[in-house]
Amino acid sequence: MFKYLAALVLFALVLAGAYAPYVFTEYYGAFGHHEIVDPLPVKIARGRMVDDYFQVEEIAPGAWAIGEPRYYQQNYSYLVVGHDRALMIDAGTGTRNIMSVIRRLTALPVTVIPSHLHFDHTGGIGAFSSVAMLDVPELRAEVHDGLFRPGRYEFFPMADRLQTPQWRVSQWVKPGGWIELGGRRVQVLNTPGHTPTSVMVFDPAAKMLFTGDYIYPTTLYAFSPGASLSAYRQTAARLLATIPADVTLWTAHCCRAGEDAAAPWLSMKDLADLSTALCRVQRGEVASTGVYPRRFPVSRQMTLATGFPWTGQ
Repeated sequence: MFKYLAALVLFALVLAGAYAPYVFTEYYGAFGHHEIVDPLPVKIARGRMVDDYFQVEEIAPGAWAIGEPRYYQQNYSYLVVGHDRALMIDAGTGTRNIMSVIRRLTALPVTVIPSHLHFDHTGGIGAFSSVAMLDVPELRAEVHDGLFRPGRYEFFPMADRLQTPQWRVSQWVKPGGWIELGGRRVQVLNTPGHTPTSVMVFDPAAKMLFTGDYIYPTTLYAFSPGASLSAYRQTAARLLATIPADVTLWTAHCCRAGEDAAAPWLSMKDLADLSTALCRVQRGEVASTGVYPRRFPVSRQMTLATGFPWTGQ
């Protein structure tokens, strides 16, 4: 009897290890608790607060960061404005109406492109009538009756007990394709790592790269379903080979080490540091802390949190 019980326990452990990203995600949603919005005021380093929730910061001519520093993940979305139309990179969390802030900055038609499909980047997508998405088969396959609906392990509704949204895609953009805004054009890059269909938006004239959750200050999540260290490495190598060294990375989560709330930025040197750390982690050259996720140091600005090698992480 004891042997059967031991075998059952071993089987359960092996199964949990194999499906660790999914087990962790479901556990976090079922038992994790956090305040969605911090009830206390937030101290900001730059920009201004709007409606006591959003932080607005002009980061370049015709470009603004719209942050949610009181939201527990401190998300930042970005508005880039041309002569004819505007592009929003990420839709906000949906905790407050981000469109009310956008309309204080531009009256032009606005298209939103999600950097990826997680709830904290697409929760506010219902406020937008025009949505652009990466044109790849796996996303095309999720359109039914004219509506796109992300999967459970793309949106993560269990994290905050949310309803999964659905929306019409008004523009499909091939990897490496361009979005014309009128006197300003930006390139959509497929950048797997955090998720398989993640994108970055590159504004070469302004020397800005909007990175979503691929890289940002604080802790990088490379352990959720769909995350891949091999893809992370390949994306880093490609970006380092093709993006100029003087480009600023505008990222999706706050905050930089030693700084109050402000639009979080990094440099190409930070991306090179991440690339080095990824190589060392996959070669087993650096020790981790924690069991799941495992945490590895990257630099003063970043820590890498990843899963088990046998899950591709």
